Amino acid sequence: MLEIKPNKINKELRSILKSKVLDDFPAITAYSIDASIYKIEPQSIVLVENEEEVIKIVNYAKEHKIPITGRSGGTNLTGNAVGEGIIIDFSKMNTVFEINKEDKTSIVEPGITLHEYQRDLEKYGLMYGPDPSSGDMCKLGGMFANNSAGPHTLKYGAVKENVIELDVILENGKKVIAKSYDLETSEYFSLIKEHKWVETLVKLIKDNREVINKKRLGVSKNSSGYNLLALSEGLDKNILHLHQLFIGSEGTLGLITKSKLPLFEKPKSTATMLVYFKDIQEIGDGVKDILKTKPSALEIMDNNTLNLVGRKKFNIPQEAIAMLLVEFDQEPIEERIEEVKKLSEKYQLCEEIAVAHSKEEQDILWKARKAIYPTLYKYGDNKKPINFCDDVVVSADKLPELIKYLDKIFKDYDVPVAIYGHIGDGNAHINPLLNINDPEEFRKMVELSDHIHKEVINKFDGSICGEHGDGRVRAEFLKEMYGEEIYSLFEQVKNLLDPDNLMNPDVKITKKKFTEDIDLERFEKQCATCGKCNSVCPIYDITGDESNGARGWFHILTDKDYSYENSKRVVNACVNCKNCATVCPAGVDVAEIILEKRAEHPNKLTELIFKFQQNEQFFALATTFMGNTQPLWDNKLFRPIIEKLSKPIMKVIAPTARIPKEMVFPKLAKSTLREKHGSLTEEAGKKGEIAYFHGCAANYIENQIGDSVINVLRKNGIEPVLPKQRCSGTPIITYGNKDIMIENAKYNIDSLLKYEKIITSCASCNLMIKEYEKYLDDEYKEKAEKIKEKVYDISEFLFKELKIKIPKGFAENKKVTYHSSCHLRAAGITSEPKDVLKSIPNLEYVEMRDSERCAGGAGSFIIKNYEQSKEIFWRKERGIEESKAEIVTTSCPACEIQLKDGLKDKNVEVKHVITLLSEAYD
Repeated sequence: MLEIKPNKINKELRSILKSKVLDDFPAITAYSIDASIYKIEPQSIVLVENEEEVIKIVNYAKEHKIPITGRSGGTNLTGNAVGEGIIIDFSKMNTVFEINKEDKTSIVEPGITLHEYQRDLEKYGLMYGPDPSSGDMCKLGGMFANNSAGPHTLKYGAVKENVIELDVILENGKKVIAKSYDLETSEYFSLIKEHKWVETLVKLIKDNREVINKKRLGVSKNSSGYNLLALSEGLDKNILHLHQLFIGSEGTLGLITKSKLPLFEKPKSTATMLVYFKDIQEIGDGVKDILKTKPSALEIMDNNTLNLVGRKKFNIPQEAIAMLLVEFDQEPIEERIEEVKKLSEKYQLCEEIAVAHSKEEQDILWKARKAIYPTLYKYGDNKKPINFCDDVVVSADKLPELIKYLDKIFKDYDVPVAIYGHIGDGNAHINPLLNINDPEEFRKMVELSDHIHKEVINKFDGSICGEHGDGRVRAEFLKEMYGEEIYSLFEQVKNLLDPDNLMNPDVKITKKKFTEDIDLERFEKQCATCGKCNSVCPIYDITGDESNGARGWFHILTDKDYSYENSKRVVNACVNCKNCATVCPAGVDVAEIILEKRAEHPNKLTELIFKFQQNEQFFALATTFMGNTQPLWDNKLFRPIIEKLSKPIMKVIAPTARIPKEMVFPKLAKSTLREKHGSLTEEAGKKGEIAYFHGCAANYIENQIGDSVINVLRKNGIEPVLPKQRCSGTPIITYGNKDIMIENAKYNIDSLLKYEKIITSCASCNLMIKEYEKYLDDEYKEKAEKIKEKVYDISEFLFKELKIKIPKGFAENKKVTYHSSCHLRAAGITSEPKDVLKSIPNLEYVEMRDSERCAGGAGSFIIKNYEQSKEIFWRKERGIEESKAEIVTTSCPACEIQLKDGLKDKNVEVKHVITLLSEAYD
């Protein structure tokens, strides 16, 4: 289809656009996939920043007959966010222009994630209705394109019920305001004067109204095809609901650049009920009864799914044939709960219905439902959940019968499957586990797709798509579902708005089979391509660029054509926060893969620094000399000179590295922690069972962390030993100096092995020591495994191993919040630092928005790329400001440095958690 060469396309796009245009190996690789089973390489990617740029791209593409694909989060399961021409990534268009509390409306761009949008609305006591389970990574643009829904569609409806107005850029480069128009008003006549196709569309619908209305499905939810029914029903009342044409159209008719959305008041309270049925025959009637009580959500997990997630693990009764989750968010909640209990008395339940009111209790009840994906991706036997029949819909009363049919057909094909979904509106999500690189299993996929979709259409009078879109995976079944006449109307509508077939070709309307362009190579990899890692990746957060985020990095680094030369920017971009590993359902640690690639090209300058650091005596002399002379060089006069003189050296570390003149430097220690507490050192002959691995920061920086740990332990009757130690290794491995890290690891293991418990006050030290086993072999691997079990963060030690003595607290009440260190979470420690803070009298603990997002310091990243470090910090600054806390705490010395620098102009104290506790004792 392309008329000009890709390099010319990108050269010309760069000449007409200010937005970033990408076409290198990392970008093409990252944008060739989404969360579906497909891979299609684009020619160009534009990270568009405004509507004017979108129009320029569309006009250019029209002139040169280049296909266009709109993309936001790339979390779609059907392949509608990949394409062969120009990808327009809307991630940078993420502004919320207006939130109107009185009218309960908002105006917003398509590139914002649903989670971020909901957090903005929360401040006003409002929320957006649709809530797909991918809400932390999916973006509004994709939700509009797919007509997304979610568990609470039962009460709040899908996207098509939750849009007032859309700004849409058409294939001809013109913008249309898509909303409801009264056909007898001047506004409508102005519309058809500017957009003549609208009049043709209205005539087409009116002329075929009977045929359209006849194909009304017996389901409450449908995202398949174009929503001609909504147009027809509106025209019956002389109203053209033009926005309904674009919702669910998957970018095949136009590109949405702005929306006006209706909002709901956020429920003040909710309750969740957990119901286990013994007999599948009773579920249909049970659901009918529960629906009478008007729940806001009604979810099901079938027998196979309960087996797959693990009955013992989640205390699921062995005799349970299905699990129902019922949620209420509208008063009178207690009466509704009692009504469900009474209605359920006639059914065979496995145990008493559980009810949860608090968020913590509700999370426990939802735990098994949320564990489905993580469990499926760790199934084994090279089998992965393959989304090819994942979104069928039947009437709610037929869903038990559908589950019975699905259970039989998957047993006949000997394919493990998880079936779950929104039983309240008959929407089943089907996740078969297959190894589609095996020709026999590939054949099963093709046959199952044909059987299931045709059965849903012909036997159940259902829809092949409830909320995920048709995309490439279901498009071939549209004609079967709607018949020749309606399908012909779809084609006419597509041709009317997109005569050159440039808008997302082969999505929704196609002659291709769904098996074309399947990415078989990817299914040999571990990654689920769900995009969950991008939702917590600090670099993706500020760039919005798929090739600058965890998901993209994984596929770039594992691509058969990867080389350090063609992907150097990717290898050097990661901050090693480990957030991707923390949230990944498939257990992928992208940072670890990047560190392996860096180890193939270690940084020579840092190698010299870390070798020098191994000589503790001389390194301490150097740092304490710097500490004693800091007033001379750390000032407004000398810092610009230092930055300028050091720039050539810093560029050896990274092109963006510098010693920023504007950065608040930590105070270097005038004497090390080991010198101040010489009697506690192993060298002085101190013995004991509890060692304090203080790390570099507490030893060389005057931050009171080491003194505070020792003080708090003494207050609780413990005199720790300061064992011989070297840098744990996190900064060393970050720069690819793996050999030095392994030397240090062995040294530390030999030193620490004799102790019963090892206390840390640095998140990175804690995680690194626990991960030594990954880098070592033979006897040292065994030793590392033993040490791993002995390592405790100081807050964890105080709350898990000791009944700590409650401190006196402070004379005045103060409000405190907590920034959660990424590495401490990766080490499995989350609640204990908060427990410490909550134990201190006269401190009011408040939760910080985005407390678990990276602050941007990431060890020495603040030096490596100060500008990006500051950009990442925006979330933290916003969260702290909203919390109105007077004190911000953390468990990470590096994060403390970043917080102090980022908050230098704010009236906020920054302290390590243990420092605050120590002060409370004294």
